[in-house]
Amino acid sequence: MRRIKLSEIHEQAWFPKIFRDGVMDALQAVFRIGQIYEPVTARLLSAVKASGAHRLIDLCSGAGGPWISLHQTLARESTDRLEICLTDKYPNIAAFRGARKASEGAISYCAESVDATRIPPQLGGFRVMFTSFHHFAPNQATAILQSTVDSRQGIAIFEAARRRPLSILLTFLMPLGAFFTVPFIRPFRLSRLIWTYLIPVIPFVLWFDGVLSCLRAYSPAELLQLISHLTGNDYKWEIGELTGRLAPVTFMLGYPDQPNTSRAPVDGLQFADTAI
Repeated sequence: MRRIKLSEIHEQAWFPKIFRDGVMDALQAVFRIGQIYEPVTARLLSAVKASGAHRLIDLCSGAGGPWISLHQTLARESTDRLEICLTDKYPNIAAFRGARKASEGAISYCAESVDATRIPPQLGGFRVMFTSFHHFAPNQATAILQSTVDSRQGIAIFEAARRRPLSILLTFLMPLGAFFTVPFIRPFRLSRLIWTYLIPVIPFVLWFDGVLSCLRAYSPAELLQLISHLTGNDYKWEIGELTGRLAPVTFMLGYPDQPNTSRAPVDGLQFADTAI
């Protein structure tokens, strides 16, 4: 694969939490205002319904991803009541609580660290990944997909990052987006202003990691190559690109032929109260 193998700054264990949370907060705000992932709703709902799932487990949620607005669209267009649970290897609890409050309890979260490459068996549900699959090397990405197949869960992967000149050029707008949105992010934090305007760590990391995200992104052909290595794969897969508001969104959807209608338990993990 021609994708590069460099790691982004914000995913490093040494990167201070105050910076990581600030970058994720700004990224979430920019994506929400740009409504980057609104076009994916119909395909996501169709796959979730076909899988028989009642719970969406969002992996690598950052500061909540697009869910604050996306859950409203899902509620309007779905006849079923879905649970949405945010998880992350480095959970941004303040942002997760904000998402739960903004959604009036429609969004819950797991307060414990959840590694997408080692998902606890008790964390059952249709797995969703926004702007995060490119973080994983091919062997890790294949392992994530194999784990999904082995556990008989559905999965949806959506990526705005692409190895295309336009996508890379759009990353240069990310710092500008941070400058305009950071003062309005809630809960308000003085540290965000300091690390955005006085010492622009947040804008720089947004831009730098944005460029690397594009260079690390999987193309539809490469996603197809990943699933060709799966064993016991009786899944239905959909791979392609959707026309987005600013740029196309790459997607991959997979779910078993036979719907899994059981509500998997989530005992053993520390969860916020879940409202359906």
